[in-house]
Amino acid sequence: MDQFGLLGIWAAVAAGAISSLVTAIAMLVLMRRPAVRHGQPGAALSEQRDEDVVFLFNGGTLIDATPAARNQLPRDPAHADDLARLVIAFCQRFEGLAERLEGFATGDRFEIAEMPDDPDSLRLIAENRAGHIRIAVTDPLRDSRSEMVAHYSLAALRAELFTLRSIAERSPIPTWKRRNDGTIIWANGTYMSLASSIAGAESLIGWPPPDVFSHVASVPADAEASVPQQRVSVAVEHGRRGALWFDLIALPGEIETLYFALPIDKLVRAENALTEFMQTLTKTFAHLRIGLAIFDQKRRLALFNPALVDLTGLPAEHLSARPTLHAFLDALRDAQKIPEPKDYKSWRMQIAQLEAGAADGTFEETWYLSNGQTFRVSGRPHPDGAVAYLFEDISSEVSMTRTYRSEIELSQSVVDTLEMPIAAFSPTGTLTLANRAYAALWDLPHSAFATETGITAATGHWEARSKPGPDWAAIRARVLRASDRMGWSEPLELLDGTPLVCDVRRIAGGATMVTFSRGAAQVAPRTIDEATDVSAEPGVGATQSGKACPEDAPNPPRRRAIAS
Repeated sequence: MDQFGLLGIWAAVAAGAISSLVTAIAMLVLMRRPAVRHGQPGAALSEQRDEDVVFLFNGGTLIDATPAARNQLPRDPAHADDLARLVIAFCQRFEGLAERLEGFATGDRFEIAEMPDDPDSLRLIAENRAGHIRIAVTDPLRDSRSEMVAHYSLAALRAELFTLRSIAERSPIPTWKRRNDGTIIWANGTYMSLASSIAGAESLIGWPPPDVFSHVASVPADAEASVPQQRVSVAVEHGRRGALWFDLIALPGEIETLYFALPIDKLVRAENALTEFMQTLTKTFAHLRIGLAIFDQKRRLALFNPALVDLTGLPAEHLSARPTLHAFLDALRDAQKIPEPKDYKSWRMQIAQLEAGAADGTFEETWYLSNGQTFRVSGRPHPDGAVAYLFEDISSEVSMTRTYRSEIELSQSVVDTLEMPIAAFSPTGTLTLANRAYAALWDLPHSAFATETGITAATGHWEARSKPGPDWAAIRARVLRASDRMGWSEPLELLDGTPLVCDVRRIAGGATMVTFSRGAAQVAPRTIDEATDVSAEPGVGATQSGKACPEDAPNPPRRRAIAS
């Protein structure tokens, strides 16, 4: 056999070997391929890889699933069927899933991309085979990725997903996502519990759950807030009565909005209690005759009573507009209800002093107005930097004080014209009135009467300028003994030898008048104890009619009692 024949034989043998190897590999692949039997659609799921996510449903009941699929099926809500819980778990990732499953008949099939614009995103494939619904989630790039990289990436994603789900489900704040058409595509457990308490548990059987905040059209943007926020209430139809209050926060996106509902029931109750308390205070202040103006920490009028309107004459509309402290004082100045300052600079300085004094509680002034009115204005600090101003009309009090002072001055002028020294003491023994003759007799300055002088100091001064003899203790006792209505007369002699008679008499209001007359008394002798009742011996001493005994009567007396 030549060389070429031998080569042909070897070529034929090699070709046969290669053909046999290919056939063996093909048979091996076919043997390892999962068999799908048309009468038993669920038989192939147990042979799927662990990474596959495949569900098989009979109606709404799950009859088979891969391990990875079972891990992604939520347990809540417990009263919903398996297919409904699958829709709840996947509808926010695969838009339109709930709508596509409605009326899903035998032989129907659809595919939804997680991100329609990304060809490499996950795909959800649903098929209805003989009344059994098979739903699979596939990754187009699964086979092209490194198995090790995919394993660790999936583990990290699962850990992060578990953390985020745990945070969302355990959050005490109802949270949900809503598309711009009003459909809720995701909600946490707190929102589902809220929806169940408001709309009833039967409302959560299907998906999407009811929108308990559907009456809120939109959350308006607040220029002062970092995020749009609105206070809303939700009526509770099931369970307890009343309404629940929330601060609704919206974070809008391109096609959906994320909502947070912060419960503020306690805050609303506290605000209502504060409002009722303020109303009670307002009603109480309405009956006060003192004008009240409370300015908050920004120095804007926060509260006033009707008396302030009556006293200042400012319109209630102006006060209700919450003017600033400066605007309020400017209005008082225009209405001539404040003392007119010399110039604008002193006026602003007066305002600054008024504000600073009220803040530390030291401001108190008396305003004498051009129309004759007199206001007492005081400032008091309040918590959180607020200040309160009290306006009191003391015109009557000032007028009465002036009248009383005028009467006192008139009385003083009258007694100053008398030549007899006179001194009047209050029931407590304080010198209240004395004339010029008294000051001249005892060598006292007339201005000394303005200071409080007691009977003890007065008798001490008298005793120092008199010769020994008078019973000064008895005179002090007479002045301080308000129940004793008997008069008392005591002769005395000054150091220069001038004889005087000191008469002590009760006058109105329990006061005592002491007079000093020149000359010795001409009465029968009596001791202090005997003089307490002069009517016992009418023939001796001073009679009830006040007539003195004859001048030639023997043994002139040292003291006598006189009925007042």
